[in-house]
Amino acid sequence: MEHFGILSLLPSIVALTLAIWSKRVIPSLLSGILVGTVMIDIQANGVFHSIFYSIVNLFGAIAGHPANPEEGIRGMGIVKGAGRAELILVVFLLGAFIGVLNKSGGAYAFGNWIATKVKGKKGAQVSTAVMGSSLFTSAYFSSLATGTVFKPIYDRMKISREKLAFFLDSTSSPINVLVPISGWVAFMGALMVDNIPSVDDPILGIAKTIPFNFYNIVILIMVFLFASGKIKDFGPMKKAEERAQQAQSEMPKQKPAQAEMAASTEATDHASPMDMVLPLGVTIGTLVFLGLWNYTLPYFIDIEKLPLDGNKMLLISFSLGILTAFFQYTLTKKMSPITFLNELFEGSKTVILGGIIIILAVTLGDIMRATAPEGTGAAAFIEEVAGGVVPSSMVPVSLFILSGFVAFSMGTSFGTWAIMMPIGVSLMLATGGDPILAAAAVLSGGALGDHTSPISDTSIMSSVGADCDHMSHINTQLPYALTAAGVASVLFLITGFIM
Repeated sequence: MEHFGILSLLPSIVALTLAIWSKRVIPSLLSGILVGTVMIDIQANGVFHSIFYSIVNLFGAIAGHPANPEEGIRGMGIVKGAGRAELILVVFLLGAFIGVLNKSGGAYAFGNWIATKVKGKKGAQVSTAVMGSSLFTSAYFSSLATGTVFKPIYDRMKISREKLAFFLDSTSSPINVLVPISGWVAFMGALMVDNIPSVDDPILGIAKTIPFNFYNIVILIMVFLFASGKIKDFGPMKKAEERAQQAQSEMPKQKPAQAEMAASTEATDHASPMDMVLPLGVTIGTLVFLGLWNYTLPYFIDIEKLPLDGNKMLLISFSLGILTAFFQYTLTKKMSPITFLNELFEGSKTVILGGIIIILAVTLGDIMRATAPEGTGAAAFIEEVAGGVVPSSMVPVSLFILSGFVAFSMGTSFGTWAIMMPIGVSLMLATGGDPILAAAAVLSGGALGDHTSPISDTSIMSSVGADCDHMSHINTQLPYALTAAGVASVLFLITGFIM
């Protein structure tokens, strides 16, 4: 038995239901993992064994086991592969980097410099959208760096943290799907080469999907329309903006800008925008250079790829940024070496909660994707259900909606793309449609679900970057994401009929 039927989705349903009801992500994720491990143990050893060993199995799944493709083992949890440990290191390096940038006062000096150029709320919001869209080498970095710069400006202008989180989330992820530099594109390109017979160049394959990647295009357009005031806020976001205007925010975790500024007054008095720009520029420049070297240049010139994946590139880039900051701040006497190291440690502590959530989220995704008895086999069940015959014209919109549901359930666009790309392309080829359109629908659907799921790592990092309560971010962003999804659905439906 590869799956548990409709019950295969139960761990995700439990986690999502509890997250929405309780507004507590970590207990919800733990509950979903617990349900999954109990189901797996019941099948293997019976009910009483599963109850007796439930706690052991829960934390055993989080610790995990390595992947072994030769034996058909997908792997799970922290030790699934080196990439998992690297991901956690990336998160802590991000927190440490942002911590020293804050302590230096460079972030505030840079923010104040931007504030002198920004004219009113519209200017601040458009600047956020531009910066978030520009840092396309890493969704995590885009959210945290842009959030750090604009938090004090938004607080001063009485713009809600929920609005900031929306801008961060709706620029960082979609732009990574559309711009061919980051490791996201390498992953998507590999899936397309593996699944579409006519595609042998991943970059060109991705380029062909861009005009049909409707959700990511629409949500980016909406971001700039909301930022410029062309579209007025509605739903929970409107209420969040009203609370911000009245300075009565219901986010106990966030600090007022004045408190943050007071905490760094000494550093800020002697800070300049270059204290932010130089370390950040080294990091971004390194990411762009490595991304171009590995993901773009090999398709145009004869050059050997570097033995680096996306996580390793981030580790190198953030490490160089931290080293640059160390020499810059210590040589200019802005910080002593001891103070710098202390701030690195303090900054890394601020992302511990986000790191825990990411570990639990990917573990739940592992349980859902792996076939029984390693997991619940949700992926196999969805593939079986989706394998029915549908008209070619309906395949794109169906794939978009189904991929959105899968990504929402699992909290991952990458996992969704890996599951749905073979299904979508096979369905489209079987019905005589364009597989590029099917691939675009899967990419868009994965991004939609990733945007709306409380257990999505990119949405979590956007909440961290904005210093916003996570469920408040999800609840305020949801109507906007669903609006973009509605527009995208119509476009996929129309395109399906005319192509």
